[in-house]
Amino acid sequence: MLTEQINNKTQEVPLSIPVLGVTIGEDRWLIPMDAISEILPVPKITPVFLTHLWFLGIINVRGNIYGLCDLAHYLDKKTTRINAKTRVFLTDSHPGTGYAILAESVLGIRDLMEFTRQPDHEDERSVIADVYNDRQNRLWRKLNLPALVRLKSFLQASS
Repeated sequence: MLTEQINNKTQEVPLSIPVLGVTIGEDRWLIPMDAISEILPVPKITPVFLTHLWFLGIINVRGNIYGLCDLAHYLDKKTTRINAKTRVFLTDSHPGTGYAILAESVLGIRDLMEFTRQPDHEDERSVIADVYNDRQNRLWRKLNLPALVRLKSFLQASS
C-alpha cells in the first residue's frame, strides 16, 4: 500500500502492479510487466542440435540473440503448438543473457489487484511466485522469472 496526502488527510492507495496474462500449456500465467522487454509473434527459429526438446533454438530480434524456451514442455512435458496466436516474450535481461519464452496466447495486461492470492496453494515449484484466482474463480500462476533463469536445469539446455 502506498500512503498519499489528499486534502490534509492521509489515505492508503493500493499499488497497481501490471502483469501480463498468458496461457502456457493448459495453464493461465501472470508475468510481471517489469520482467518483459517485448512481446512479438514467433520469429524464425534456428534450431540448436543436441539440446533438450524444450529448448527450441535461438531467435534473432534486431541483432540480439535469445534462447527460446517452450516453458510448457520444460515444466510439464507438453509441447506448445505454434499458431497465429502464439507469442514470444523477451525477458528484460542483461546483454548476452537473453531469454525468450513461448506463450500459446496472450490474454492481455492485467492489474494484480484484480486477483485474489491463494496462500495455501499446493504447487511448490520454485518458478511459481504465487497462485491467484480471478473473479471467475479461474486459477492463475505468477511466474517467478528470476528463479527460472537461475535453475541449473534451465540454464543447461544441452542434452
